[in-house]
Amino acid sequence: MLQVVPFPLFDRQVRFVLATLDGTVHLPSTEQMLEEIRQEKTASQAAGVSPDHFHVFGKAQWAYNARLTSMAGFEPLAPVIENLYEAISPERLNNLIGYRSQSFKIVDRRTFERL
Repeated sequence: MLQVVPFPLFDRQVRFVLATLDGTVHLPSTEQMLEEIRQEKTASQAAGVSPDHFHVFGKAQWAYNARLTSMAGFEPLAPVIENLYEAISPERLNNLIGYRSQSFKIVDRRTFERL
């Protein structure tokens, strides 16, 4: 399975950083951020995730993107991005070479069609 959809993820992260720079978002204290990381690592280990995979998002990318969006107040990703990711991921595993030759058209914020 794909681990992330990189460009939308990068877009969300850059927008969040810009929101911190323009004062839209005020970061918590260093101590609070470090405590949150400790809690996330503990939860990740309890779920059986290897410490080497702490930053592997997979399906968690959608909640992460939504959290950045909510904190900074910019437009969320269109649900069609997640829908397309979910449709393509299994095909990538089963057809590593051929999956890239597929084409899709985004119809609206929720749906896409295979061309």
